[in-house]
Amino acid sequence: MTEVERIIQKGVVSEDFLKEEIKNDFVITTERKKLWIVILDLVVEFDKVCKKHGLRYYLVYGALLGAVRHKGFIPWDDDFDVAMPRADYERFVKMEGEFKYPYFLQTPYTDPESCYSYAKIRNSQTTGLAEMFKYQRFNHGIWMTVFPLDYWDVNGGAERYAQISKLTSDCSTFMRMKNPYLDEKNRVRVAAYQGNPLRDYEKIQCLASSCKNHNSKYLMMATITLGQYEHRLLNAKDFADTVDLEFEGLRLKAPVGYDHYLKVQYGDYMQFPPVEERGSWHAGTVFNADVPYKDYLHAQGIDA
Repeated sequence: MTEVERIIQKGVVSEDFLKEEIKNDFVITTERKKLWIVILDLVVEFDKVCKKHGLRYYLVYGALLGAVRHKGFIPWDDDFDVAMPRADYERFVKMEGEFKYPYFLQTPYTDPESCYSYAKIRNSQTTGLAEMFKYQRFNHGIWMTVFPLDYWDVNGGAERYAQISKLTSDCSTFMRMKNPYLDEKNRVRVAAYQGNPLRDYEKIQCLASSCKNHNSKYLMMATITLGQYEHRLLNAKDFADTVDLEFEGLRLKAPVGYDHYLKVQYGDYMQFPPVEERGSWHAGTVFNADVPYKDYLHAQGIDA
């Protein structure tokens, strides 16, 4: 039995969910639907753990945009992101025992050769493989991402953000080191690497969570350094509480100020991007909901 078959049997979605369809002038293939089914199952397990332990989370980025605009996945999306207040996140990342096989809570503590600066929940019986990192021995299953959400002090904030950005780049370099087929740019990058992955991860968390003023007007998901610093600052009022939103038939938690958050992130977020920009967001990533990542790697002669 494949994971998709197991999840359908579990009742997360019906078998009809697999049917190819066109939404917003985009063809959603059965293969993409399989990916979504695996992600939805991860979300169900995550939500269950959060309810059990009283942990707060918020849909963010494309998951939130999808919930508001599509009541589910953006048709051309291929991942799912949530954020947790730092205190909840720190409790959550110690709960690896709540995720039984094939589920896996991935941090540098549970999976030492991975060095993402945030947590992922993976399905070990599937493949969600970034080609650049495929020689690194860690869990490469399909994932959902969990970011810590921190109070943020704007005094010196840009400098802290730059420090975190350098450290996250170092962590990414570490995960390329076993790849024997790097291009010249990446070979130079790896040769210059002098970091320590666990130490760098811990420095990132320390810098991101350094603001202890819980009355700060600002928040930031500082462990993911994408985009300009000023654009990353979040209004704390937007995250003062949660509201329930529909997502592919589930009821999930969103920030109470989701409209303001989405406008800051995306502008007129109800408008669709041009047709030519509607495609997979993770270029260079192999998704296969039917094949465990170890089997996929073994077929390529890579020891997983």
